[in-house]
Amino acid sequence: MRGCHVRALIVVRLSRVTDATTSPERQLEACRELCAQRGYEVVGIAEDLDVSAAATSPFNRPQLGDWLTDRLGEFDVLVFYRMDRIVRRLLDLADLIRWCQEHSVSVVSATEQFLDLTAPFGDIIALLVAKVAEMELAAISDRNASAARYNIRAGKYRGGIPPWGYLPEQTEGGWRLVQDPEQVGVIREVVERVLAGEPLRSVAHGLTAQKILTPKDRFAQAQGREVKGYAWHSGPLKRSLTSPTLLGQVVAREPLTDAQGRVKRDAKGRKVFGPETVIRNDDGSPVIRAEPILTREVFDRLGVELADRENRKEPTKRSAGLLLQVVYCGVCGRPAYRLKGGAGRKPRYRCASAQYREPCGNRSIPLEYADETVETLLLGMLGTSERLERVWDSGSDHSAELAEINDTLVDLTGLLGTGAYKAGTPQRVKLNESIKALAARQAELST
Repeated sequence: MRGCHVRALIVVRLSRVTDATTSPERQLEACRELCAQRGYEVVGIAEDLDVSAAATSPFNRPQLGDWLTDRLGEFDVLVFYRMDRIVRRLLDLADLIRWCQEHSVSVVSATEQFLDLTAPFGDIIALLVAKVAEMELAAISDRNASAARYNIRAGKYRGGIPPWGYLPEQTEGGWRLVQDPEQVGVIREVVERVLAGEPLRSVAHGLTAQKILTPKDRFAQAQGREVKGYAWHSGPLKRSLTSPTLLGQVVAREPLTDAQGRVKRDAKGRKVFGPETVIRNDDGSPVIRAEPILTREVFDRLGVELADRENRKEPTKRSAGLLLQVVYCGVCGRPAYRLKGGAGRKPRYRCASAQYREPCGNRSIPLEYADETVETLLLGMLGTSERLERVWDSGSDHSAELAEINDTLVDLTGLLGTGAYKAGTPQRVKLNESIKALAARQAELST
């Protein structure tokens, strides 16, 4: 191929871009030098930044994928800085080599002389090198996963957007999560509004209107970066309100595995993760890495409230009508409901039959008038009567602690026989001891 007119496509890739990144420039410079030495004409540059070769194949990347699928025939050779800049997995390289052979395209590395598909046996050498790179990637992934698990159990902050209500702070023992007073105040206000019956959509709209920063924007502000002004939405708000991170616990999503223990991947080769789960210590207790924002009692009440809304399919606030389920239609006997007043019209009670195909024809009645009339009648009948006032004695109520123990036992027993908690392991011994102690406390509180 040397000595004739060859069109080169330079491939540049980087998994993670930071302010100090110079790798793309170095890659591009080395590739241009190779093209100049061999007399290649550079017809384009496929630059994919913040793209992982372990998670995507060359054909699925934004820029390189476009060249390989939609601009076929515009280049004769792919030039890259090093093989791991274009592939990280053996099967991806095999697919790329097969594609190149079918379309008469060569592959050349700017820094690895042995990796040149224009040379004899170049494809065989490339596959051998790719296998070594794949093994290296697996080892790196295992080391990173092991380090991540250790840091999580040690309560350390691992980077990324922190949970709602927290910000990272550097201490002598490393980075930790501490409560952010600004976000904590918002959380407690939101909790009060939700427990009072206000719909999440209304709460989210109010937070956006008040220009309250989302966790992502608040983190950016704390880091001195640009605030984008993201809007609040009911879905993420609900997930945040029901996340155990409000209790200071750590959650994570683990990759799903098949029957053979292999990690599942989607059509693009990316890992498939399961739902968020609470990270636990060897004895089965949840890892606590920050001071809780909510108490267990408030957190549970919040979860029940949101679960009830989903069951009722009732996202709106409870009606404030005093006589609901009290006043009934005098014509058909159906209950009246509260009709919200529009512009220039006050709220009214109206027969439920108005929503059916054949209403009874009874007219509505002003809500204020009906409430005042019933109140006057009741006070006239019972106003001078003696009343009994109920007084509550707090006593020794252990219901909150008992509920927490019950939930913990459900979680711990679900760990039996899984992963590190299989029979005979040290973690299983500690887990059994924890379950036994909690069961004894459960029996004590239940008597």
